[in-house]
Amino acid sequence: MTPDGYRAWFASLRRAHAVAALAVIGVTAILYPFLAPASALFQLAMAGALLLLLVLPHAALDQYAALIVLQPRLGRLWPLGFMVIYGVLAVSVVAGWMIAPQILLPALILLAALHYGLGDVEEGSLWRYPEIVARGLAPFSLAVLFSLPQVTAFAGWLVLDVPMATRVIYDWALPVALAWQGLWALVILRSLWQTLSGHGDGMRAVVRVCEMAVIVLAFAMLPPLIALVLYVGLVHAPRHLFDFAARNPAIGNPSRAMMRVLRATILPTAMTIALLALMIFFFIDPAMPHAYSLRIAIWLVSAFAVPHAVFTFLALRGFTGLREMRAEAGSQSRR
Repeated sequence: MTPDGYRAWFASLRRAHAVAALAVIGVTAILYPFLAPASALFQLAMAGALLLLLVLPHAALDQYAALIVLQPRLGRLWPLGFMVIYGVLAVSVVAGWMIAPQILLPALILLAALHYGLGDVEEGSLWRYPEIVARGLAPFSLAVLFSLPQVTAFAGWLVLDVPMATRVIYDWALPVALAWQGLWALVILRSLWQTLSGHGDGMRAVVRVCEMAVIVLAFAMLPPLIALVLYVGLVHAPRHLFDFAARNPAIGNPSRAMMRVLRATILPTAMTIALLALMIFFFIDPAMPHAYSLRIAIWLVSAFAVPHAVFTFLALRGFTGLREMRAEAGSQSRR
């Protein structure tokens, strides 16, 4: 298969995946209020299960992203560089939660918005930059707009300062979310214009509009935590896996490349789940208050998420789109 055919195969895969993911999210959003218990415990259990099953596999490939970035610079010492960088970033995040959570939390949200936006937006013109901002901020802006009291209470609990969190949410987050609606509408109007006028890729524009509409539906109908985890697990994470396979068009066999990436997630994911189980068994005191345990868990997840976002930016997707391998390097890796 030619490189252009290889790219077209993954473009079609992204669209087919988007349709399937949006159908699942849409059905869940419609049925959840009628079928799911309203308890916070059920929401936490569901979110935890979705994180382990849908989100963890894409994050378990961080060492491969590090290989892409560090091996050309460090040679055989790249694993050491990976451990040092990963450890420094993770420890810095945990320290930030303890020292200045009111600064760290907005910084994490901005980093996550950039990470999500870059993953959602395919290659294109200069219009991709406002779309990156609109798509990346969508989960957080929608959570604020549809679930302001819950988000405010959660932020206050997380940073251990309810008055400060309330001021930040109402003085900064809410105005940003209100302004974001204009950018969101601009992206949708441009997509509709592309569809009706025949300019650009009409099918991509249709999928984009449907995706943006279903994400709004999810945050309007679901608890914000469930909506966010569904978005990350069903929309963002699979695209991350697609990028690992799509970055080397010289392979020439896209289905084989995709299967190699999927197989590569199995062992790291299983080992991570086993390690988490051992940590809970040996280090978590059953008498520890659940709220304290949950806060520590969120701190740890964010500590792992920061190096994940950094290595993804350096290895897979930058501001101009997917970082493909050079043709010479790609042809050498073909098997």
